[in-house]
Amino acid sequence: MYRYGISRAELLRRVEIRRQYAQQHVMVLKPSSDTKAASGVVESRNRNGCSRMEAAEFPAADPWAALEIIAGTESKIGQKVDCIAIDEGQFVQELFLFTKRLLEKGYDVMVSGLELDFRGLPFGEMLALSWLVRTSAGNITEMVAYCHCGAKALYPQRLIDGKPAPYDSPVILAGDGYEPRCEEHFVLPGRPH
Repeated sequence: MYRYGISRAELLRRVEIRRQYAQQHVMVLKPSSDTKAASGVVESRNRNGCSRMEAAEFPAADPWAALEIIAGTESKIGQKVDCIAIDEGQFVQELFLFTKRLLEKGYDVMVSGLELDFRGLPFGEMLALSWLVRTSAGNITEMVAYCHCGAKALYPQRLIDGKPAPYDSPVILAGDGYEPRCEEHFVLPGRPH
């Protein structure tokens, strides 16, 4: 089974279900550059269900380092990990190849991440994973967010000090915030197109 495009809250919910009801060992991974939660933790703002979970960290520029972390965990627990859950997949370089390798090694994989960045452009390799999902007989669960007006939100609106971030701001920026926006309410100052 392989899923991507799910929200952090949904990722944590699915990990908890697999651990609690299926008695599976699920390992949560996150890029060490993720500053949305404390070190070694994946945290959701959605308080309906599991909102905080321990996570092993790996460098986003080198996901292959996580293979050693997984092997160490397996040695410690004396069995193979059943499923690998990756949060913030949009930041992971070589995500496609890394996920493919995990599947080839027999792991179930779940990846949570944004498909579009704050500019409304493809974010990392998240969109490329759909091919891998289809070829491995997995499924895609896309979560729908809603704008404050009630319409389906297509874009993650980046806010800096409560105002829409300009197009030329860096893709990764500490201290920023996001909210879902529909086409009508999405604002991108300095957009060239």
